[in-house]
Amino acid sequence: MKSEIRTQGDGLLFPFLIAVGCHLLGALLLWFGWHQASTLSAERMPRVNPDSVIAAVAVQHDPIAALKQKQQADAAAQAKAQARVEQQRRVEAKRQAEAKRQAEAKRQAEARKQALIRQKEEESRKQAEAEAAKKREAALKAAENKRQAELKRQQQLKAEQEKKAEQEKRAEQAKKAEAARKEEALRKREAQLIAAKERKDALAAAEAEQKRRDAIAREQRSLQAALDQEEAFLSELEDREQLASMQALIKSYVEQNWSRPPTARKGMQAVLKIELLPTGEVKSVTVVESSRDSAFDRSAEQAVYRAGPFRELIDLKPQQKEAFRAFNLVFKPEDIQ
Repeated sequence: MKSEIRTQGDGLLFPFLIAVGCHLLGALLLWFGWHQASTLSAERMPRVNPDSVIAAVAVQHDPIAALKQKQQADAAAQAKAQARVEQQRRVEAKRQAEAKRQAEAKRQAEARKQALIRQKEEESRKQAEAEAAKKREAALKAAENKRQAELKRQQQLKAEQEKKAEQEKRAEQAKKAEAARKEEALRKREAQLIAAKERKDALAAAEAEQKRRDAIAREQRSLQAALDQEEAFLSELEDREQLASMQALIKSYVEQNWSRPPTARKGMQAVLKIELLPTGEVKSVTVVESSRDSAFDRSAEQAVYRAGPFRELIDLKPQQKEAFRAFNLVFKPEDIQ
């Protein structure tokens, strides 16, 4: 701002010097003209009485005083003009300074505004980037959780399918074994009946009618007793085999549903007392002979509850069901290494 004021002052000084020079030159020319006119007038004027001249001079206008007055008036006008110019210069300088100050304030305000806008834009950009990064991270996490859930579901489905297939296989094997057993028992019974009939016919033909009758009666009694005994034996045998098959099936189901504890070791076993309802549901499980490992005993009890209910119990005869109201099961998994 000082350099601008100095430049404006230098611009006004030159016209001022020219004006002063013009006034001085005019005054000099005026004085020179007056001096020449006075000289010529003195030469041309006739000589007169000094007294009269003195009197005339006393009443005549003094040109030098007039010139001085004019010069003073010009100087005062010039000073006044210079003062006006200086005042205008100061006013103009003040106006320009104020305008420059306002322009500078406006520029600074605009700069602050632009800086604030850039700051807000930068904050908005950073916030948008942070939100975008957060969304990407959430999407990746959701995708990973979904993938893990699907993998777990597929594994569970595969395990269930394998478990079901194994159970169906064991049930089919047990069914075939039971059918073969029944067929073999029937064949033996038919052979025994045929042999008994042949013996009966042989006795009837060899003896007399009475003896034959007595013999036949005795033979019949003996045969009936034998048949009754054989029937009881076969029934008992069938019960034993059915019970053994059912107990093996229960043991298989329990072992399939057993979760091996970390403390399980080869050779461990526990004797469990199992009470079942007629529907095959597990009523209670009690450890009657511990393996001396509480985790192993507890896992065996839980395996029984998970394996139930044993619906195959419904197909047994009443006397066979009675055997499973309460029975002992030796739990000794074969796959412990």
